[in-house]
Amino acid sequence: MLNLGAAVVVMARSPEGPRPPKTRLAQIVPDETQRRRLYAAFLTDVIATCGSLPNVVVRVAYTVDGGTAGFEAVGVSSKQLLPQRGETLGDREWNLFKDLFREGFSQVVTIGSDLPTLPCERIADATERLRGTTNRVVLGPSDDGGYYLIGLGRPPDHTQVPDLFTNIRWSTQWTRADTIAAANLCGLGVEELDEWYDVDDEVGFTRLRAELATAAGARRAPATARVMREEILSGDF
Repeated sequence: MLNLGAAVVVMARSPEGPRPPKTRLAQIVPDETQRRRLYAAFLTDVIATCGSLPNVVVRVAYTVDGGTAGFEAVGVSSKQLLPQRGETLGDREWNLFKDLFREGFSQVVTIGSDLPTLPCERIADATERLRGTTNRVVLGPSDDGGYYLIGLGRPPDHTQVPDLFTNIRWSTQWTRADTIAAANLCGLGVEELDEWYDVDDEVGFTRLRAELATAAGARRAPATARVMREEILSGDF
């Protein structure tokens, strides 16, 4: 059985697609061009973080309706791209695991694209916890009740990927709890990483701003810090 090791997949939307990114930040960043540049900076930093990990293949799963324009500018080659398949978020996540296990990866970790300051150690910890095991799921809990990371090991003998994605109350305070309940039904152990946050609302934006004001935060997300400093908060950042 082919073993390509670990894959880290960033679920993303084209920063230049027809649908403007980060619409939930529109009240804070009303200018669409600035929001697109901010999202492109998020992607640049997330891809750089993933790319800094040894022995990991980085892939970017793009939404088909958003297309692939703009990914090369944030450090993504065409060979790294793969389409998200499915009508619902759950379908798309589930199909990513199926596709990448079928391709030959033994561990697959997926993360979101709005985590510009996520420490690379979180991702490395997830891949390490999945090494040599097929009976657990690794979750990175976010402070809103969801998760910023989910990882699985390849099922033995091409058995079906566990269904952790059906009947989940997505984008609610119950998302992680529903996923854990699904894991229990599938007979999987659940291991949780340290908590982190998504930048998809005013609370996350405020936390990001505070973090980028520190030397450590700015080092982890230099592209995001630059856009915030030069364009969005130029008067008071």
